[in-house]
Amino acid sequence: MLPNHVLIIGPPNSGKLRIADLFLENDVKTTRSEIDEDSHSGIIQVTSLSTKYYTVSLKLMIDEYPSSRHKLSEDEDSIKELIEWKNEFFTHEADELREAIDGIIFTFNMNTGESNFLSNLLTQVDDIRARLEEDGNWNGFLAIIGTVPTGEGVELFKMDQIEDEVLTRGLEFINFEKSGTNEYRELVGKDRLKELLETHDWSNMELIRDDENKYQNSKIRKFLEMQTSLLNESDRNIDLEQMFSKINLARENASNLPQAEREKYAKEMVDEFMEFI
Repeated sequence: MLPNHVLIIGPPNSGKLRIADLFLENDVKTTRSEIDEDSHSGIIQVTSLSTKYYTVSLKLMIDEYPSSRHKLSEDEDSIKELIEWKNEFFTHEADELREAIDGIIFTFNMNTGESNFLSNLLTQVDDIRARLEEDGNWNGFLAIIGTVPTGEGVELFKMDQIEDEVLTRGLEFINFEKSGTNEYRELVGKDRLKELLETHDWSNMELIRDDENKYQNSKIRKFLEMQTSLLNESDRNIDLEQMFSKINLARENASNLPQAEREKYAKEMVDEFMEFI
């Protein structure tokens, strides 16, 4: 299976390897190239991602600015290094690289010293997004991931300000220090990153097809269970509001799936509704 390419780029101590490590949980066969102490640029991690609908091969490509981790630089200098990286990224020599990339993840340290660093970073990311979209062939995802170095903390109000600033630009923000769901039952943090990758329409994927006989037998069994339920006089109080809620949720979930997966998902939802009735 051909790999799908994801670029992870950011300054030193912004969580690039920790983000890549997230894939180690589900793929023990993950391989990573040797890590150079002077720079994390050029690290490649080959891994896989599997859902109940598909399996994909992923090649995570890590890039870093400045060119040396031991080079002391102010945040303003880091932005200059990012601009140089951006200019190289849009050269003719990088055409094939851009076409192969399914997603770009920009990382930054939420405890960075300069107050205008994030604003300058977002300006460059916004420009990169606009230029990718101008090409007309960009179907990838783009996300900003905020981290803090291991052992450090970050104040809640600061995280909220960062999130507001990123969202104002219309960009995806993921706070890597969080996980689970928020008050709106939306996935956040590490779990949102997993969801972003699992729902992306990858260029190369291998669909998982269940045994057709197994599906048909399950369908017949659930149909008979539904028939028995409908004939049972003591079990006719169906919560229609709950059922409509489930249908709306299923429709929303289906809209986030690639076209090739929607039919299979629809069949599963029909089974669930039959069981509900």
